[in-house]
Amino acid sequence: MKTTMRSLRNPFAALGFLGVVVSVPVFAQQSGSEYPPACDESKVSRADHERAHTVFLSGKQFLEESNYDKAISYFKDAYSIDCSVHAMLPIIATAYERKGDKAEAIHTLGEYLKRAPAAPDHEVIEHRIRNLRDQLAREQTPSAGPAATPTPVPVPAPPPIVAPPPPAPSASEAPPTMAAPAPTPLTPAPGLESEPSGPGAAPWVLVGVGGAAVVAGVVMLAIGSGDVSSAVNACNPDANHHCQGPPGGPVPGPSQVAADTSKQNNGYTLENAGAVVGAVGLAAAAVGTIWALTSGHSATGASLTPVLTPGFGGISVSGHF
Repeated sequence: MKTTMRSLRNPFAALGFLGVVVSVPVFAQQSGSEYPPACDESKVSRADHERAHTVFLSGKQFLEESNYDKAISYFKDAYSIDCSVHAMLPIIATAYERKGDKAEAIHTLGEYLKRAPAAPDHEVIEHRIRNLRDQLAREQTPSAGPAATPTPVPVPAPPPIVAPPPPAPSASEAPPTMAAPAPTPLTPAPGLESEPSGPGAAPWVLVGVGGAAVVAGVVMLAIGSGDVSSAVNACNPDANHHCQGPPGGPVPGPSQVAADTSKQNNGYTLENAGAVVGAVGLAAAAVGTIWALTSGHSATGASLTPVLTPGFGGISVSGHF
């Protein structure tokens, strides 16, 4: 199915553009969950193709400015004008997802699967719907409240025990003087001195695991960077951030733009994950090395705790050396 839209090339197309400006507020009144019936490309005129492409570019500009309501309105208007370009539906779903309306994004992607059952990205869209449903289910699950802490009942303290006074000595006998025995020093038996035991192979295992994580992080970072570079080269954006395709090639349509955008976003995610994994592995290798070098000099009491936060990953070391 032909999904590219033609640009304005003649005065009649300019008049069609003026008609778009007048008709946009009317189309904006349509319901958010209803779409026009699907139609065949042969029943769409050239002027409608050009008008739909003009409205689509306006909606794309609003999407880049994070004005999601207007972007959705313009995308729907473009699809109403040219109802043969079903690749517009995943772009509308992306705007809904960025807006935070995951339910409407799921509905729009379902409409795309119904109207374009033979689309090449059918499996990708199904994975996307499953992920959105999982996110929506987690958001709708109520979190359990904190358990009530029982109020402690005060227990009265027992009365102090007072020892009876010793009997007073008589005048005829002097109180005996008791010499306190000298303390006997405790000498440990020979051969029973406690010697600090080393950590064994645990530090080097930690170093090996950390090194493997560093290698995995570097590989993930390289793959993600390659995906981002490939998507940017395929899009070849102009000064207004519009994809114009490779030099000398055709202008990519909405489906290709969506695929390139998805590939670029996946590349960024892989780069970030690789940086986190590499940082954790580097920290683990450093801790294992320090542990191995210092364990033979003095007794240690160290504990390792993994620390993972949205902006940081590493290992916390506590104890004494």
